[in-house]
This record gives sequence, C-alpha cells and structure tokens, in this order.
Amino acid sequence: MKKTLVALALASFATSVAADSLVYGGAMVGQSDYDGETSTSVEVHVGTGILPFIGVEGGYIDHGSFNINGTDLSANSLYGALRPSIDLGPLHIYGRVGLHSWDSEYGAIKNDGVDPMYGVGLEYFVFGPVALGAGYHVYKMDDEDVKNFSLTATFHFL
Repeated sequence: MKKTLVALALASFATSVAADSLVYGGAMVGQSDYDGETSTSVEVHVGTGILPFIGVEGGYIDHGSFNINGTDLSANSLYGALRPSIDLGPLHIYGRVGLHSWDSEYGAIKNDGVDPMYGVGLEYFVFGPVALGAGYHVYKMDDEDVKNFSLTATFHFL
C-alpha cells in the first residue's frame, strides 16, 4: 500500500510539470554494500525537470541479497527524490535527495520503513538523447545504510 501511495503522489506531481519539462528514464546496475556484505543491485527510474537545474525522480531498486551471519537478507526500495543538476557541455552532474519506502526480509523476519536516501552521479551524453554514467547513493534503513555504486544508461525523451 505504501508503494502505491508513493507512486501515485509522484505520478500526479510529474504530470503537472511534464508539459514544459525534460522527461527521462533509465536503468542502473551496480553493487550494493550492506554491513560489509556486497550484492548486485538493479534499478529503474523516471524523472522530469521542474526548472533547468532541478527535477523530480522516482524509481525502484532491488538492493540484492546479502549473507548476514549465515542468513540471507534481501532488500528493495521505491523512492522519490529531488534531483538538482548542472550541465557542463555533454557532461551532466547531479545529486539526489529524497525518501525511500523499503522492504527487507531476513530469514523469516520481514521489515519495512520509510527513510532518507541521497547520492551523487554523473552522466555523459554519448550520442543524441542517450547518456551513460555512474552514481553513488546511500539508502538509510533504520540504523543501517545500504551503499550503492552503479553504472547507468539514461534516455532523455524531451
């Protein structure tokens, strides 16, 4: 239910500003680190610009599965974030700050919550509307952090 509410809020906000804005979507693959354990992560995201230097973005990330004390922990997040950015020719540098609704499963124990997330990244426009880049993001989960380094491919529609 939390995920549906966050998605609806993002969608209603995005449609109100999309008429005059840049719209983009992309995917990331990378490595998440949780309490010293690492796993492969995947993410999809969409966003729109509010002004030339700030936008809003929403996405889903599967942080992966970690072996903690012999028990598997899996986690995923649905997030909404503000994305300030600057363009330096074909180089696009951005930040992300927002909230994420996360779910985790540690053996038979399920947990969820809403916590802050933040990060930085850069993209380089390789041809036309296609940009390739890298990012580093931190997702708070109660008292722990899931740190994520990823490579990204983004397509800018408008």
